[in-house]
Amino acid sequence: MNIQHHDSACDSTDKLLVLLAGQSNMAGRGYAGSDDLTAIPGLVMIRPDGKWQSAIEPITKDRKFVGTFQASGEKVVSDDPFETVLPQGDQKVCGVGPGRTFGRLLLQANPGKSVGLIPTAVGGTPISAWLPGGVDTYDPVNHPYDDAVKKAREAQKSGRIVAVLWHQGESDSVKNNENYLPELRSVIENFKRDLDLGDDVPFIAGDMASFYEERVSCHIDIVDNALKVLAAELPFFRLVTTKDLADRGDKLHYDTPSQHIFGERCFEAYCSFKKER
Repeated sequence: MNIQHHDSACDSTDKLLVLLAGQSNMAGRGYAGSDDLTAIPGLVMIRPDGKWQSAIEPITKDRKFVGTFQASGEKVVSDDPFETVLPQGDQKVCGVGPGRTFGRLLLQANPGKSVGLIPTAVGGTPISAWLPGGVDTYDPVNHPYDDAVKKAREAQKSGRIVAVLWHQGESDSVKNNENYLPELRSVIENFKRDLDLGDDVPFIAGDMASFYEERVSCHIDIVDNALKVLAAELPFFRLVTTKDLADRGDKLHYDTPSQHIFGERCFEAYCSFKKER
């Protein structure tokens, strides 16, 4: 069964837009519960084809192992590749991230408005893929930064971006990328330039988790220290902690409850930023 995606909010031209960018923990790898699969009136997401649909999980369909699956592991596919097939029986949906929780809270705080999510995160991507012309390590057809800008510009025809949510760095921790700080600074500057974002649009980033295997954890300070530097340097940058959150059992990805908490903390950071202005 496929969910019916049309929502009156889809026709709105004054959406509050949220850009979701980074790698797998922003895309989401949690398993969906019933609440994650229930449409919320006024909360929508933009599809790769530029159409809007109700924002149910998975928000970001970045890899083939995201979506609805039989207990056997076989993927359940819709005639519409961008639709979510609602699970039946013992089927599961993989792909819960923090963006939907953030969007729901933003919607609740703005009665009469609609909220549009712009999912652009791609699992496994290093920071280099988030520079102009950068290429997806696992699929050279994808250009994460360029694709994100294209999708965001299409979304901007229906509203204005009010926040950027970012989580990325595991790939660069493994690589011990000593240029992470200047490269992340460039990512932020490029998004601001290419999407015409003012200093009134917060860039909200989560730090690295505490549950990684050693191949990731041995160099996470490269990422965490960069985030701290930018939080002190840029008035619109907000750093959210995730050190106390749990993994889904793979020592790499946040579980579903943790993703919900991550989204809540991002929204708290957004509200704090707005109060300071």
